[in-house]
Amino acid sequence: MGAASWGTLLLAALGALACVAPLLLVILAVAAFAPPRSSGLRCGNHRIAVLVPAHNEVELLPRCLASLRAQEYPAQLIRIVVVADNCTDATVEVARAAGAEVMVRDEPDLRGKGRALRWAIDRLVDETQPVDAIAVVDADSQAEPGLLGGLEAALTAGADAVQGEYLVLDDGSGPAIALRQAAFLLFHRTRFRGRAALGLPCSLVGNGMLLGRSLLEHVPWNAFTGAEDLEYSTDLRLAGIGPSFAPRAVVRGPAPGLGRAAGTQRMRWEGGRLHVVRTRLPRLLAETLTTGRFLTLDAAVELAMPPLGLLALMSLAGGGISLAGVVTGVVPLWTLLIWAAGMAMLAAYVVVGLLAARAPRSAFLALLSTPRFLVAKLGTYLRMTRGLRADRWQRTERPGEASHRRSAAAPRHRDPLHRAIACSASRVDVCGVPLDRVDGCQAGERIMAAVGSRPALQVCTVNLQFLVTAHCHREVHRVLREAGLNVADGAPVVWLSRLRGLPLEGRVCGTDLVPALASLAERRGARIFLLGGRDGAAAQAAAELTRCHPRLEIAGTFEPPVTGPESSLDDEIIRRIRDARADILLVALGHPKQDLWIAANRNRLPVSVAMGVGCTFDILAGRFQRAPEWARRSGLECRYRLAQEPKRLALRYAVCAAWLVVVLMPMAVGLRLVGVRTPVPALGAPMASGGEDGAIEAEHRTVLG
Repeated sequence: MGAASWGTLLLAALGALACVAPLLLVILAVAAFAPPRSSGLRCGNHRIAVLVPAHNEVELLPRCLASLRAQEYPAQLIRIVVVADNCTDATVEVARAAGAEVMVRDEPDLRGKGRALRWAIDRLVDETQPVDAIAVVDADSQAEPGLLGGLEAALTAGADAVQGEYLVLDDGSGPAIALRQAAFLLFHRTRFRGRAALGLPCSLVGNGMLLGRSLLEHVPWNAFTGAEDLEYSTDLRLAGIGPSFAPRAVVRGPAPGLGRAAGTQRMRWEGGRLHVVRTRLPRLLAETLTTGRFLTLDAAVELAMPPLGLLALMSLAGGGISLAGVVTGVVPLWTLLIWAAGMAMLAAYVVVGLLAARAPRSAFLALLSTPRFLVAKLGTYLRMTRGLRADRWQRTERPGEASHRRSAAAPRHRDPLHRAIACSASRVDVCGVPLDRVDGCQAGERIMAAVGSRPALQVCTVNLQFLVTAHCHREVHRVLREAGLNVADGAPVVWLSRLRGLPLEGRVCGTDLVPALASLAERRGARIFLLGGRDGAAAQAAAELTRCHPRLEIAGTFEPPVTGPESSLDDEIIRRIRDARADILLVALGHPKQDLWIAANRNRLPVSVAMGVGCTFDILAGRFQRAPEWARRSGLECRYRLAQEPKRLALRYAVCAAWLVVVLMPMAVGLRLVGVRTPVPALGAPMASGGEDGAIEAEHRTVLG
């Protein structure tokens, strides 16, 4: 048997294995249509302590405590206990003012929710008159009135551990949150209801759960990783105990979308989950083989099932490899069909699962942003390859903290001109990036209108590479959202706007805009400074501009060295620009470096306009020949550029073309079909996607970074 045959068998086997998890998920989604069972028992007889672990939760704790005081459960049977875990703010005072008991824990070397729970549970269980059960509600969450009643009903029916339905608060903050809502519905409602309908236990998720006192005495809480809930659930299965699901006990909490807070949560969850899989899965399998218990087998299958995002990434990767193999004739078509079946079942689970969960329309629309979520998920797994301590604790950023950080980092447009430009511009959203509906003349007038004002108006010439990097790098996306003027430099950008149903005026190519801008600057006495380029390109471009526009004032040129002291380079550049008394700065450092550098230094730049111009200096200097006019009008200019620099541009163009076909075009068509008109925020406003990291990191702040 040849290597190709072995490769075919391996690819087919992996595809068949990848079909198992989607098939099981589809079964759970169908079972979730069954109505929840009711115990029919009289409830309200157990004394419950509600533990609220809190670390610096002044912002959201009052809302949580108010929801717990409003429970439809006998008040005399409820104790609300806030665990102030290594707090440095006024959490203790706020909790006491709200009428809650407070346990103050000061162990800075033993941080984390799992350790705080163990510390508090030990004290509650050791009391002379201990409570009957302990519930856990996160400090940033909001309990619905029936939470404790629903949990206690399952306890009365004989369950030792109970998990309520944990959903996302609908704060209307954008598509990223809507996607997270859809994910929570699929996992915490569809999967748990499906398992309950089939008579299977669920997993604890750390919020809205209830544990009987006798259970905690028999199986103490010993879960201290980033996924402490999954860790304790697995320990319960090993002890022969399966948590029950209480669908009528609902708690809701905020969930970050795609920004810094989301990244923190993903790293904590995925790192903790990986640790549990590595340490508990072998024990579950060994226990199953020695005892034959279905409970541990079910737990092993659940634990081995990859998260939905990872399943999607694996299916896409396997399907892509199979497709390439079929096209090149290396593997037969049936191998690709196996992977296609897995992807179809995965899509069916999502659709059927959301229908079973009675998801709102926004949850289905949020699926259009799945590609961006998968990119973020892939970044998480890549960061995990560098190593991650499972017991490392990092607090998730709260909404108010994120708003404060973005407000501190966002540019302040206090002058009337920039406010007018920000508010009056007609912008459209093209695959998540705002583009201004202007032609070349209007763009030139907008730029000249800014001369004489501060801070600098940032101008970005957006082509297909910009769209790709905006989806891959949060900093680039934030810069484009906050730029004062974004013009469509590339033909694919214009095509996407038409697919989107929001057509732009046409291309505003940076190579055309710079000479037009030189003509306007000549007539109005504005001074231009050229920064960047290589091997004298800036000086040659300046000479060409002055040849065509004799009265144009070139304030100066500067080509930063490729090596040098990074800490002092920015200061030197800004000093040269200030000494030259320039009005307009043209930066040719290549994307995304030039755009990140302008954004990072915009408030320090002593100019009115800063514009990234890419390879324009080389073209003006005559080093590269522009495509004929007909090719530019047809959007084929990239072929001429590729012919001139094949080694440098071939891979970049191939990656961008793949993104265009696989991600951006389907996204544009999908948004148009569902009739979404995404509003573009005003310049400098907080972004609806939930974050796109705050200030640009220091390594992007320097030219060499």
